Amino acid sequence: MNVAATSSDDPAEFEQLLEAHQGRLFGLIRALAGPGAEVEDILQNTNRVLWEKSDQFEPGSNFRAWAFQVARYQVLQHRDKSRRGGEQVPFSDEIVETLAERTEEKETSIERRQRHLQQCLEKLPERQRDAVESRYFRRESVQVIADRMGVKPNAVSQLLFRCRDSLLRCIESQLGDSSIRSLD
Repeated sequence: MNVAATSSDDPAEFEQLLEAHQGRLFGLIRALAGPGAEVEDILQNTNRVLWEKSDQFEPGSNFRAWAFQVARYQVLQHRDKSRRGGEQVPFSDEIVETLAERTEEKETSIERRQRHLQQCLEKLPERQRDAVESRYFRRESVQVIADRMGVKPNAVSQLLFRCRDSLLRCIESQLGDSSIRSLD
């Protein structure tokens, strides 16, 4: 879903955005809260706050960045509450902030690469694009693709190898370097 096109005036669109980001929010909270934390509770509180502040979300802005910021604050509040209750919390607050920043950078990098992948897929000839989509998006076997294309499975495997190589080179050229080979 295109986060830039979503209006906070439409609860159904906001709900779709929130639902689409649950996995990433859970992962962020789990990474920031550390072992033993009540990740589900923090996620639930994050979702509640996001709904309560949905009118503050600015259409055209980055929903993920906004939701991550809310989640980060919820984790910090949970840590403060745990400390007040006499519990030991893993990591210092500074480490949590650093982890949050690194996670945001990583997410931004992944989104940029996904955008480039989509652009590069669109540049592939139709036959190649169909083979890639069949294999990697629809999870069809090489044999099924070969049968549909009227070729041997080995020919499909070779075609997919060339497609992956073309996609890699295309993405690297769009990024301006070979950073696609590593997410670091």
